[in-house]
Amino acid sequence: MAPRPTTQAKSTVAALLRDARAAGWMRTRFEIKPDGSITLDASMTDPEGGDDFTSGDLRMGK
Repeated sequence: MAPRPTTQAKSTVAALLRDARAAGWMRTRFEIKPDGSITLDASMTDPEGGDDFTSGDLRMGK
């Protein structure tokens, strides 16, 4: 019996995560869909920009 698509996808993601860590990737996000397809979002640098909230008061910084 052949493995389910999501089982194969999980194995693929595990291998990609291992290689991403070894390569020093800063950010990696995977999304596994029920049909076994994988969406990968990865970067060698931290994302810049985004929300500039200060942790003390959660208001936008300047």
